[in-house]
Order: sequence, then C-alpha cells, then structure tokens
Amino acid sequence: MNHISAAPFLEDHAHLAAALPGGGPVAALRAAAAAAFRDQGLPHGKVEAWRYTRLKDLESTSFGRAAPAVVAAAPRGAGLAVEAVRIVLVNGRYAEHLSTPGLPAGVTVKSLCACLEAGDAEVLAALDGGADFAQAPMAALASAWLEDGAVLSVDAAVAVAPIVEVVALAVGDTPAMSFPRLLVRLGAGASLTLVETFTGPAEGVYAVNAVSEMVLGAGAALKHYVLQAEGKAATHVSLGRCAVPENGRYEGFVLQLGGKTARHEMRLKMVGAGGEAQLNGAYGVRGEAVCDTTTVVDHIAPETTTDQVFKGILDGRSKGVYQGRVQVWRDAQRIVGNQLHKALLLSRAAEVDCKPELEIYADDVKCSHGATVGELDGDQLFYLQARGIDAVTARALLMRAFIGEVLDTISDEAVRAAFAARADAWLDAEGAKR
Repeated sequence: MNHISAAPFLEDHAHLAAALPGGGPVAALRAAAAAAFRDQGLPHGKVEAWRYTRLKDLESTSFGRAAPAVVAAAPRGAGLAVEAVRIVLVNGRYAEHLSTPGLPAGVTVKSLCACLEAGDAEVLAALDGGADFAQAPMAALASAWLEDGAVLSVDAAVAVAPIVEVVALAVGDTPAMSFPRLLVRLGAGASLTLVETFTGPAEGVYAVNAVSEMVLGAGAALKHYVLQAEGKAATHVSLGRCAVPENGRYEGFVLQLGGKTARHEMRLKMVGAGGEAQLNGAYGVRGEAVCDTTTVVDHIAPETTTDQVFKGILDGRSKGVYQGRVQVWRDAQRIVGNQLHKALLLSRAAEVDCKPELEIYADDVKCSHGATVGELDGDQLFYLQARGIDAVTARALLMRAFIGEVLDTISDEAVRAAFAARADAWLDAEGAKR
C-alpha cells in the first residue's frame, strides 16, 4: 500500500508521485504542492485560519493513501433521493461503471486521470488556478497526490435541465485518506444545478481531503449544493473555489451532518461587474464532534453582491466554528456584502466559535455582519406545550423552524426537499436520544 505517514504525509512522495498520471506540468504542480505542504505541515492552532479546528486524528493516526477500489454498486442511500445524472468517485477516482450513462446535449464528463495523461491544456490551466498554497495547506496536500477525479464541462449557452450529482464515496477497512477532485467548467451563458455528496462507512476511520473548482464563463449561472454526510469517525476537509464573472450567478449551500472532525471552506472571487452570489448553509453536530464552516469572499470588481446566512444546531460536547471573511478591494465600488451566523445550543457543554470579518478598502459599499448564539426559547416552548403539544415534539418543531428558515434559501425544489429530509432525519435521531 502506498503509505502516507501521519506527519508529514509525504513519505516517499518523489518516488511514488513519479508513477502518477500526467507529464511535466502536472509533475511540477505536484512538486510545488508537496513543497508547500512540507513547509507548513498539518494546520494547527498557531495558523489563524485554523485556530479553532484541530485535525486530531490526522495528528495521531497513520493513514494510508486510499487505494483504488472495485465497487459493484453504490451503497443504498449514498446519493440524494432525486432524479439526477450521477457521477461517482470511489476513493477519489472516477467510477464510470457506477455513473449515469448518456449525458444531456452539450455536457461532457471525463476522468481527470485521462485528461492528465492526454495533457489537456485547458484542464491543466484550470487546476489550482490562482491558488495560494500558503493559505490552503490541505489543498496543497491534495494536489501533491493529484491523480484522478471528474471533469464536468457544459458548452456555452446550454441550460442543463437535470440535476448533476457527484457522489464521493469512501470505502475500505483500514485508515486511509482519499482525495476527491472535481473540476466544473461552464461556458458563457450556461447554467447548471450541481450537487456534491460526500459519504462513507458509518463506523469506519477514514479521511477525505477534497478540492472542487468551478470555472464560469460570462453570464453563466451555477447552483452548487454540498451535502457532507460522512461516517461518525471520519475526518473531512473540503475546499471549493469559484470566480464569479461579469453578470454571473452563483448559488451555494452546504449542509454538514457527519464526521468526527469536518471543515468545509468556500472561496469566492467576485471578478466581474454585475456578479451575484449567495452562500448559505446549515450544520448539525453532536457528541464531541467538530464542524467548521469557513468562507472567504473577495469583492474585486465593482457592482457585485454577496449574501451569506449560516445556521447550526449543537448538542453534547460538540463544537461549531464559523469563520466568514469578506474583503472589498479598492476598485470594488457600489458592492453589497452581508453575512450572518446563528447557532442554537441544545447543551450547555456545546461550544461555538464565530469570527465574521470585514476588510474594506473602497468607500461606496454596503456591508454587514452579525452573529447570535442561544438556546431554545422558553416562552415558545411554553406556548406550544400550553396547547397540548408534548415537550419532545415542541422542541422538534422549534428546531425544524430554526433550520428550515435557511433551507428555504435553496431555490431548487428537489434539492431543497432532499436536504430537508436529511436534516429531519438528523433531528429525529436527536429527539430519540431525549
């Protein structure tokens, strides 16, 4: 088995990487990424962006690089219960036999491995385009082991009707780390609804280090929904990048309900005038699990708009982290940038760390940020119980109303219903404990 030591995770990298697909440019990318990760190592508390979240299992457990696996069929419940074109990655590798055959006109899907071997110039140019590995050590590690994934392309002016779901499935019996990679390219004026689903063994110890990159042409519109439903002993780290072009539209939503330690980071760059983006999400965390949601939004072009709303429910000794940074560049006049985080604590032992930030260098802007942390409202509980509703049901109704408000921002009805069902299942499990 190719082995990655717990630190620095790059044992024998130069030798093993020589057998990975792709020529000189890919090898150079891997080498640069490996060097960046060696310089930094695993992120730790002295790194400001990681001060609240430690990857404890990666520090203490020896993980192997997840090997290729043959899976006859995707496990029941691996994807959302919606009609969709499915692209399946198993341990980070494109599984064509599990993916939906036949694609809508104007849509192509290729394995990233095949693109690397063919020296596809457009794909190579898009990988880690403009990335700063000094700001993303785990993404550097993922690029050091760049091997496979999926490349999804939509031609200009094509409106893709069906939902496209990318299922990243982790399998295996030993502690292993997989590196799912997704590259999405939308031509000018194209539109797509994309769901990323991350899942794996309910009880297994494993790690996922995912990178997703979205490249949008002028006027393109992307609805991008992420469901993190890893097993309860998993470590999940994912990074998404998207540059919103002139008159482009991006609607993002992340629902995190799994993992022992989970961090989802989304980086948006508003690079074209008239661009609009929504970046919302919800999370549920219990026991001693840690759930981190981090967003970085750069308003570079003038007359752009971003709105962010995140909500979380925490129980036990769990920990929630929200970090939202909005930077407005000097020439980005007449922009709007809002962010809001609300957390509901079901236990006095639960913890929330919240750090919204605004860094503004322009003078004609409308920006705001806010954060609240609280418990279930006693008056509302009393009101419901006074009308004959038992305490458990009353609590469930209030929790559903709390999380439902942000779920309603999902504009696609099928995805909204599917995400609500996942959230309801988590809340039902929470109620069964009481």
